[in-house]
Amino acid sequence: MKSLHLTFFLLLSALILNSCKNEPKTTSAEVTNAPAAKAKTDGDISTLEVLDHDIDITPEGSKLFLEGFFKNSLVKGAITINKGSLHIKDGLITKGAFNLDMNSIEMVANVDESMITFLKSKDVFDNQRFTNGSFIIEECTKAINDQQATHLIKGTLELMGKSIPFNTKARIDYRPKFITILTPGIKIKASELGIKMADPSQDNLYFSLTLNGQVL
Repeated sequence: MKSLHLTFFLLLSALILNSCKNEPKTTSAEVTNAPAAKAKTDGDISTLEVLDHDIDITPEGSKLFLEGFFKNSLVKGAITINKGSLHIKDGLITKGAFNLDMNSIEMVANVDESMITFLKSKDVFDNQRFTNGSFIIEECTKAINDQQATHLIKGTLELMGKSIPFNTKARIDYRPKFITILTPGIKIKASELGIKMADPSQDNLYFSLTLNGQVL
C-alpha cells in the first residue's frame, strides 16, 4: 500500500511540473494591463510659486498692442494672439511662444478703416505676405524692489520675417487657474522691420503685451 501511495504521489508531482513547464512565458513587452503614467495636470495650483504647469492661452483679450505714428497720426492698434504655449514653474516662465494673427490688425482708439487698410498693406505690415508673427519669451527672472513689475523677461519679436530681440519688464498676476501677463511698451524701430516712415523722427514703435491664460 505504501508503494502504491508513493507511486501515485510521484505521478501527481510529474504532472504538476509538466504543466508548469508548458505555461506560456510572460515578458515585460507583453504586459499591457499596467496603468499608464499620468501626465502632471493636477497638483498644487494655489499660487504662482508652486506651479509646474502648462498654460492654455485664451485668445479673448490676449493681444499685442501697437502704438506709433503713421501718416503723421498717432495710431493705437492691436494684433490678436490666437494660440501659443506657456509653461510656469517655480514662479517663472520657463517657455513661452505666441502666434500673432496679422489678419486681425485693428485700431483700439479713433478707429479709421482707411488706416487699418494702410497698416495691413505692403507699406507697413504686409499681412498678405506675412500672415503670422511670433512673440517668444526666452528668459524670465524675478524683478527686485519694483512696485510695478514682478518679473523681467527677454525674448524675440518676429514680424515680417525679421527677428528683433527685446528686454522688458512684466507684471504677472495669478489667481488659482487664471493668469495674466502684462508688459509696458517695447520700443522697436520701424526701420528694423523694414517699414519706411514718412517722418524719420517718428521711427519708434511701441509694442505691449496683454496675455490671458488658464492652467491646464
